[in-house]
Amino acid sequence: MTSYSFGLSASWWLVALCGIAAAALSFYAYRVTTPPISTSRKVVLTLLRLFALWILLFALFEPIVNIVRASEEQPRVAVLLDNSQSAGIKDASQDRRQAYRAALDALQPATINGSGDSASILLFDADVRLAERFATDSLKLDGQFTNIAKALQTLFESTESAERTNTRAVLLMTDGAFNAGENPLYAAEMLARPLYIVGIGDSTEPKDMSIQAIITNEIGYVGSSLPVNVNVQTAGFSGGEAMVTLRDGGEVIGEQKIRLQSPSNNASERQTITCVFEYKPKQEGVRKLTAEIKNSSGINSAGVEEELTLRNNTASEFVNVLKNKRKVVMVAGLPTPDISFIRTALTENHTIECTAFVESKTGEFLSDAGNPSGSAGNTLSQAQLTQQLAEAEAIVLVGFPAVSTPIGVVEAIKTEAGRGKPLLFVASKDIDYAKLRVLEPYLPFVTVSVGKQELMVLPDVKQQALSNPVMKLSGTDADTKLWNSLPPLFRTETFIKVKPEAEVLASMRVNNVALNEPLIVQRTLNNTKSLAVLGYGLYRWKLLGFAAETAKGRSEVPDIFATFLENSLRWLTTSDQGKFVRIKTTRQLYGNGEKVEITGQVYDKSYNPLDNADVRVTISGTGIKQPREVPLAALGGGRYAAQVEGLPQGEYSFIGLAALNNQPYGEDKGRFSIGELNIEYQNLRMNAAFLRRLAERTGGKFYTAEEAARNPNKILRDIRTTPTFKARPITQRNEFALWNLPWLLAAALALFSVEWFMRKRSGMV
Repeated sequence: MTSYSFGLSASWWLVALCGIAAAALSFYAYRVTTPPISTSRKVVLTLLRLFALWILLFALFEPIVNIVRASEEQPRVAVLLDNSQSAGIKDASQDRRQAYRAALDALQPATINGSGDSASILLFDADVRLAERFATDSLKLDGQFTNIAKALQTLFESTESAERTNTRAVLLMTDGAFNAGENPLYAAEMLARPLYIVGIGDSTEPKDMSIQAIITNEIGYVGSSLPVNVNVQTAGFSGGEAMVTLRDGGEVIGEQKIRLQSPSNNASERQTITCVFEYKPKQEGVRKLTAEIKNSSGINSAGVEEELTLRNNTASEFVNVLKNKRKVVMVAGLPTPDISFIRTALTENHTIECTAFVESKTGEFLSDAGNPSGSAGNTLSQAQLTQQLAEAEAIVLVGFPAVSTPIGVVEAIKTEAGRGKPLLFVASKDIDYAKLRVLEPYLPFVTVSVGKQELMVLPDVKQQALSNPVMKLSGTDADTKLWNSLPPLFRTETFIKVKPEAEVLASMRVNNVALNEPLIVQRTLNNTKSLAVLGYGLYRWKLLGFAAETAKGRSEVPDIFATFLENSLRWLTTSDQGKFVRIKTTRQLYGNGEKVEITGQVYDKSYNPLDNADVRVTISGTGIKQPREVPLAALGGGRYAAQVEGLPQGEYSFIGLAALNNQPYGEDKGRFSIGELNIEYQNLRMNAAFLRRLAERTGGKFYTAEEAARNPNKILRDIRTTPTFKARPITQRNEFALWNLPWLLAAALALFSVEWFMRKRSGMV
């Protein structure tokens, strides 16, 4: 239905009055003429002027024509099709690729809206793309990930945009084994459309065994043992054994046999086994650990050769192995029990090379450097101490500086801190806070007032602080209780102010009353780190805590004192300080055919972003004969990026170089692999339970691929009979400003021109 309306910028009576005045003026102008002309010519001239004036008045009053059209937009179905590898495998009972295509041929998603328009068909795997001209062969089923949530989010953004269509239902075809993105339930609830889901595959467990994950620390040290957990999952086996092997490159780290039988003797049940290996790195650098599971020779294979696929029988993880010893220098004030306990704990840690300097009452420093017995008996000059500080990776200050401390030593420590050396500060009763102010720019606190009165305080550690690597003990919720059960420390009535960029890891309690006063404070600024313990008597954690419990036969109690020191030094020394050029790949494991994304960051010496650098990465590896150079494009904010395509399967390393004004500025390097990403083969059964729940939560229905191929009309009928599957009224309003039309002015000028021409021919002036 279409309606029209006409409007003017003035009232109609004023328009009529002006029109009458124009008519009167035209009649008066030609009532008497010189020379006299015929009546017919008078009438023509009067009408010419009258119509010209009326046209000008018409335009002057800004006439507008409004056209309102009302129509209905028919409801549409959006189609989301899984294009990942898992949707095309052979599972326990069927070939998913054939079942998928049979369902697609029956449903004809390109014509599901009755118009042959495929604009609402989206293919998804790790990413989402529009199928402009859809055909069943468009599904390559080669995606490395399944991200259902991203497909739903993309659809939500398109339905909420200005060019949205009347999408009232979604047809989703997938196996439900999502392994990327968030839980699709949240995205489906946000979309607020019923999902009609066609499940691809069999929901029963196939006969298969796989490496699910390799769990270990990201950082290890040469010669130091690193636990590596390999999680293995098996199903469908009623007996037999398999061998799990862990390798560092081509070298075998260890092997373990596992039994291929669930504890309940039910072959259809999944069996999860964790194999723990001890990995002792021999070389520094980025090391690739590879776990593999296969049939053990000479034992009952129990049908291992018949497992569904071998592509999930290996998995890899990377570990950054650092050099064996982290050199730490401990500088202490006047002797206290904390000095001895901290030095012993650092010396016993085989990943730390600790040199201790203890101040005497005369201001000299006694050191254990070069002393086989480890006792602090060698007197060092200030120059020797400065040299040791320059070679250190971290500096530990215990009760330092004291009243007798030479200011030159404090200045030497300040110099090293200014170069980015991390500081661990432990308070004591005899600290000279006036001299400490020299180091405050590099500490996480500022001293407000100093008091000598002692009090005993208990640590108060909140649950959220346990996510910090410094405070982590066992990694469980029990860590809070362990921290808050420690013996009390001593503290003077010295008040400090925590710097804005610092984080309080533990506050204190006095007589079980929580105070808003910090006990352990951490700070990171421009990649320079510092950690402060504002109490003293840490030896009590060792003697009255761990030692007392061990004496009672409780061997499961952790040594919090030693763990805290190890965590602190690990956090302090694991740093990118001094790396003004940082280049890495977005992942270290890529699948065949995937683009390798390389990102870079470049900073000046004050850690301000640099946008004018020339950043290039040279890639070499087993898959290519000649190294490939890739320039990185500047993105702004000191960021650079590039994508590399066409790399075949293999192991690769890269060196990234940044140059400023044609001069070398810095470099970074790393490793990555292509071809070993088997995430799509980790779960080989259709997640029917999840897909049913997803459909029910959104008001839709779930079908198997066989049901879709056998009776596609039932699915389409269910969609179209949904109460919300309705047409949407659309109202279109158009306005046409007639006064703005150029032909109106042309018509008025033409009439005036004809009038002038006739007047001249009649001899009128």
